[in-house]
Amino acid sequence: MKMNISLVWMAAICLLISGCSNYRELNELGVIIAMGVDQNDDPKQPYRVTYQVINPSGLSQTSTSGGQSLAVINYTITGKTILETLGKSASVIPRENNTTHLSLIIIGEKLARNNLDLIFDGLDRGKYSRGSIPIFIARGKTAKDVLGVIEPLETTPGKNIISTTQNNQKLYGSSSEVLAYEIISSLLSEGKDASLPGISISNDSQKGKQTENLETTNPTTIKVKGIAIFRKGKLVRWLDGETARSAQLVTSKVKNTPVVLPCERGNVTINTIGVKSKMLTAIHHEKPVIHTDINVMGELLETSCEINLSDPRVLKKFEKKMENVLKKQIKRTISITQKEKSDIFGFGDALSRTNPVYWRQNKKNWDNLYSDAQVSLKVHVDIINSGLRMEPYESK
Repeated sequence: MKMNISLVWMAAICLLISGCSNYRELNELGVIIAMGVDQNDDPKQPYRVTYQVINPSGLSQTSTSGGQSLAVINYTITGKTILETLGKSASVIPRENNTTHLSLIIIGEKLARNNLDLIFDGLDRGKYSRGSIPIFIARGKTAKDVLGVIEPLETTPGKNIISTTQNNQKLYGSSSEVLAYEIISSLLSEGKDASLPGISISNDSQKGKQTENLETTNPTTIKVKGIAIFRKGKLVRWLDGETARSAQLVTSKVKNTPVVLPCERGNVTINTIGVKSKMLTAIHHEKPVIHTDINVMGELLETSCEINLSDPRVLKKFEKKMENVLKKQIKRTISITQKEKSDIFGFGDALSRTNPVYWRQNKKNWDNLYSDAQVSLKVHVDIINSGLRMEPYESK
């Protein structure tokens, strides 16, 4: 019995010791929540990394002096590698660096056009490995510029970027989050090229980096802007608007998106409420043929046309119109990626599973084969709801 009591006490002491061994006060930590990686002009120090650190006094909205302080502070370091900049940041960040809450990485467009491969090596090995971090490309700007915007609505730029991207995916579908492990997988894959969401600065001005940005109804803000497509780890082109949305349709990443169709003296707006796509790459006469089937469910939400929606033939007519519109947009998007030899959809991966023998023989030449591949596209639309009104408002 005494032996059992001794073991219980020893176990309790071990738990207490292990629980406190890694304990740190918040005012001792420099909690890094976002990181921006840019190309530096000095070839001896090729990386310029901006670390965004939480400012606890800013989160509480008032500083010790009684005035308002910012929720985050940015520190910019240059180095030969990204992890070297993290080590060197200890010379400017007055607290112990902590990356466990890193929730966002932004890469400058200039760096992305040169090479993306080596950036993620540090994220894929060792104690700093984090595969669930969203990755974005700063379009036409540096990552440092984007992280320097003082956000008027959210507490930090990172929270604003992630929330805006998620809203875009839910309501329009021209962009979506891409996590670190997904981009690493694409960079390592021989049958799929990478694609990443873009972000930029709207209404850009010097005030966007000052607290004055919080005192205007027309502030500088961060916005989601297009999809960057890559070939062999290098950014080659941007997709925007309907072409970006079409890319998301092919991969079933669109949740809801409005599609506007013309009609006599007006327009009809149909909102998708479900998208399912299937991709298959077949071989015909030793050449790949890309098959894509997309099924869309939609609701007719708005019309300015004089039509009778109680007539099933009218809905069938708009289903056919929507099928043709989406087919045209998707074909154009696939054609753009073929021209750039960038298989962002993973048709090569699909071929490697269905025809592994052909894939092993031709995978090194897949970019050229994809560029010349024939495309077979089917789009099927079902409008399952037309609202409570069967007729539009009459103009007087």
